[in-house]
Amino acid sequence: MLNSYIGRLVLIYACTLILLISAVYIYYDDWLEPQVSHLESMVIPECELCSFKTQYQKQGLAELIKSLNIRKEKRGFKYAVLILGKVNAGDLQWENKNAMEQKSLVSNVTASKKSQIKTISQDFLSGVSISSIELDESHSLYIEEYIRLTSISHISDKKQKVIQEKIRGITTQMAWFGVSLIFLGFVATTIIAWKIHFKLKNINKTADYIIQHQDLTQRISHSGGNNEFDHLAINLNKMLAKIESKVEDIKQISNNIAHDLRTPLTSLHNKLEQLELDNPQVSNLTDQVNLILNTFNALLRISHLESGNANICIQEVNLTSLTTDVIDLYQPLAEEKGQLISMALESLSVKADINLLFQAIANLVENAIKYAPENSTIVVGSVEQEGHVVISIKDEGLGVPDDQLSKVVERFVRLDETRNTSGNGLGLSMVKAISEAHQGRLILENLNVGFSVSILVPS
Repeated sequence: MLNSYIGRLVLIYACTLILLISAVYIYYDDWLEPQVSHLESMVIPECELCSFKTQYQKQGLAELIKSLNIRKEKRGFKYAVLILGKVNAGDLQWENKNAMEQKSLVSNVTASKKSQIKTISQDFLSGVSISSIELDESHSLYIEEYIRLTSISHISDKKQKVIQEKIRGITTQMAWFGVSLIFLGFVATTIIAWKIHFKLKNINKTADYIIQHQDLTQRISHSGGNNEFDHLAINLNKMLAKIESKVEDIKQISNNIAHDLRTPLTSLHNKLEQLELDNPQVSNLTDQVNLILNTFNALLRISHLESGNANICIQEVNLTSLTTDVIDLYQPLAEEKGQLISMALESLSVKADINLLFQAIANLVENAIKYAPENSTIVVGSVEQEGHVVISIKDEGLGVPDDQLSKVVERFVRLDETRNTSGNGLGLSMVKAISEAHQGRLILENLNVGFSVSILVPS
């Protein structure tokens, strides 16, 4: 059970509940009950019948009768001491008392010293009540007195003040005790919720990183225990390992195919070029073989960049000069569609492989010319922001549906609208691989009018 995270939570709740119940019991038994009993004794004094029996047991019947006579003069009550049911002393008339006893309203009103005190009758019109107590097996005492008023309004001002303070103290203690219980419950719940949140946050953080960076080498950290969250992390890591293995297998298969076919295709290309000298009609076949070779070469280069095995020559590159060379190269192609390539370049330099960066910018400019409408404007800009150099290409094309933005950078992915155009679906994949090889990233964004592609590289 303790190996289970949920089991530990149940155990924490159980321990907390036991502590709370114990605290309630101690509070009631050691403090609250004595306070309430003391308060009751102040509001409702102890019955005198109990003291009379004690006196009888200690001093005898004669001293009890003497004491009753003295108190009768002060209090004005009547009494009768009965021996075996017959009046032995006192002035309480007992002609119909047996019948009254059969109609007693209250029995077992209070118990003290194992004696049972009975209220024989209560006449609220006359304000008189008769109570009895057994002194021993043969003797009993009956007292007729005026009904006592126990309303707090008939208690002395001093005693009222003490009672009010007692009630206020009990109420305050109960309030603080309730607040303490609520606080303890809150603390226990917060600790448990925080531990669950921390476990889930760790899983979500790793999953978000994998999604954003497409890095299947990441794994979810865990404590190595035997609870549910550790089991979940272990199973998710196993799943990620299998997915990574399958993806690598697919990439390796593609690379093997491209590598194995590049040599015979190169040989075929060379022979077609020789045949083209004697037969110009062969030029169409040569172009198709060139397209296939370019696709395989691009695929292999992307794989080398993603695996980190590519030879990258980092040097100081004048970004303005490099971007201008790309624009000069593609300006004639843009003019054929009546497009204008404008520049908004800052004088910047970056540390990068000049050939790879040239290819990345060239791919983006070529895509903009290909997909932007005729007689539109393409803006190539560069700016430095927060330690990065941003190279952006903006066009006035239709852009890419938002739900497809993350897919168009994958290999061989082409939207339905671009199926009839030339290309192999590796252009953006190449740009993405080049950006990440320079510790940068590629950003695609739909504008209000047009589309923007940006390369971010460290400055």
